[in-house]
Amino acid sequence: MGSQGNQAPLENVRSTKVLPGSARELLERITLIIASNRGPIEFQEEDDGSLSTKRGTGGVVTAVSAVSRYTDPIWVAAAMTPGDRIRHEQAEAAGEPVISPDDSDFRLRFVVTDEDVYDRYYNHISNPLLWFLQHYLWDTPRSPDIDAETWIAWNEGYVTANRAFADEIVAAADAGTGTPVVMLQDYHLYLAPGYIREMRPDITLQHFIHIPWPDPDYWRLIPRVMRHAICHSMLANDIIGFQAPGHARSFMNTCQANLDGVELDYSTGTIHYNGRVTRVRDYPISIDVDAVRETAMEEDAFRHAEHLEQFWNEHTIIRVDRAEPSKNIVRGFHAYDRFLEKHPEFLGKVSFIAFLVPSRLEVPEYVDYLDDINTIVGRINTKYANAAEHDGVAWEPINVFLGDDYHRGLAAMKHYDILLVNAVIDGMNLVAKEGALLNERNGVPILSEGAGVYQQLGQYTLNVSPTDIEGTADAIYQALTMDPAERERRASQLRESIIEQDILEWIYQQLRDLAEVEGLKQGATR
Repeated sequence: MGSQGNQAPLENVRSTKVLPGSARELLERITLIIASNRGPIEFQEEDDGSLSTKRGTGGVVTAVSAVSRYTDPIWVAAAMTPGDRIRHEQAEAAGEPVISPDDSDFRLRFVVTDEDVYDRYYNHISNPLLWFLQHYLWDTPRSPDIDAETWIAWNEGYVTANRAFADEIVAAADAGTGTPVVMLQDYHLYLAPGYIREMRPDITLQHFIHIPWPDPDYWRLIPRVMRHAICHSMLANDIIGFQAPGHARSFMNTCQANLDGVELDYSTGTIHYNGRVTRVRDYPISIDVDAVRETAMEEDAFRHAEHLEQFWNEHTIIRVDRAEPSKNIVRGFHAYDRFLEKHPEFLGKVSFIAFLVPSRLEVPEYVDYLDDINTIVGRINTKYANAAEHDGVAWEPINVFLGDDYHRGLAAMKHYDILLVNAVIDGMNLVAKEGALLNERNGVPILSEGAGVYQQLGQYTLNVSPTDIEGTADAIYQALTMDPAERERRASQLRESIIEQDILEWIYQQLRDLAEVEGLKQGATR
């Protein structure tokens, strides 16, 4: 393996940021309600009938959970497991709709819908329709087909579930003692702000969109009724946040294209509609630097590190992704194959280790994509089956680890020479930040221009178009032959940027703007 370079021990640097005074004052006088499809805790029913808890997965939960350092929010989430439903029934029977798990900093309220309603809302509209639309993934000559089943899923799934979320959020607001402030998360809840505003016009609403927002022309792939309803409801928010300025501009343009009476002010990032003002902002999301480092130092991570040693090579490429189409995994393997064709001197000396999390297997497109991944891996490994040896055994160019194991992914990030992040398009992509923070070998990220993180980190990474297989192959060669001093310079600057703009900065920016909105509202009522 290559030289490690000089990196400060992971435990040596900790955040010293202090919450601004305006944000502290805001949190002291409000009831903060967070709402998302997935909650911070899942309940699992054990064989003996008892309930155990498991930390919720996904980037939304990881990012938003950091707010619990400063306040005691109520988190409204869908009951996703049988254990969630059981725990909700227990709370209802006890007359205590707010659940306070012993091992969580959050108070929970579950949104319970009929299982068919949830299936339509999540597996037919949220995923794949909205997810595919917002990641530009549709093969437009063939899909999507908005048929009768889609309309049923919209009217009797997405609309129904969003109304249920709104009802539960308002119930939480009514039960609170402070001024209610609601932080809605992501594309599952586009219709909730409108319903909440109808019931409680006084509530301060903020909505953060974790995924890209496509241009108005692409939104025309779904019927006008749907996109009108989404834009109309979203403008019931006081603040809407996006990962990047381009996403924010696209949202403003989409509202103008689909609603009458919209007035845009791009200089101030505001939309006037229906007598309301909505502020449109970009808040580039980041990672919890301290928490990531601490997790990477835990026993489970070291156990995985010992196991993974047998897979490292003189040069090692890794990727850590959900196994879904927007991550562009198949093209990444094609690029690696092309690199080996062009540079046979690396045969047996470089290995590609992929840590992939199967995702949304209820959606046929995701199952098909996982099959495509397995096919290309098998083809490449067969192609080079007798090409070289590594440590006295036949060299296998690609090793794939399937499964959701955060500790394993973090352990691997310490040891890469290349981190491949070639997503077609991403809201942000936090893997690129976690990897650059933890890596101990001055590894080089190869970053897609479609990833939201490109705007922050692109000046320190090797950058490629997500569809450019030849260019990605050349970037692999450039990274592996880069001067060690240049690698060290880039790695150092990456870490500094990530530490400076961590998850606390993301929270600060949102709380600052919420405090401003709340201050304006209080001034108007005096």
